Amino acid sequence: MRRSIALPVVLLSLLGAGCGSDEAATPVVCLEGPAKIETALVTAPDPVRIDGTVPISDCMIRDQPNGELVNFGSDAVAVATRLGTRAGGSGTEAIRAAIQAGYLVGAMEKGSEGSDGIHTTLVDRVKSAATYRMDDSPGAKVHYEAGAEAGREFG
Repeated sequence: MRRSIALPVVLLSLLGAGCGSDEAATPVVCLEGPAKIETALVTAPDPVRIDGTVPISDCMIRDQPNGELVNFGSDAVAVATRLGTRAGGSGTEAIRAAIQAGYLVGAMEKGSEGSDGIHTTLVDRVKSAATYRMDDSPGAKVHYEAGAEAGREFG
């Protein structure tokens, strides 16, 4: 009788242990709003660190809690939209915006490596927001690509 009770108890405890959260926590600075991301991007194409410590790529982690990914993603889309709009202009500000937009996308691509699904969809959305005005500015795509390459390298 003891044996017949012990097996279900052991199985239930193993199942309970498997129900724990494998979700990794997103660095807090990644969730503090679009201004943090945009301020950090000022250093692009040199390495970008949010609050001087966290690469943008570290904001996209495997098994990330959905709410944290949604918050970071919303902020990243907002930043990409602003940068994409500025990149469609002319002059030095447009060049800087194209580089920063590219860096953001490249860093997010690096952060999404090895994951699939929602991370890939988010990168596609940010890329779309960042590049939607690039056709309006001659040479913007070249600067965007330089920024994206740096983002993929440095995160």
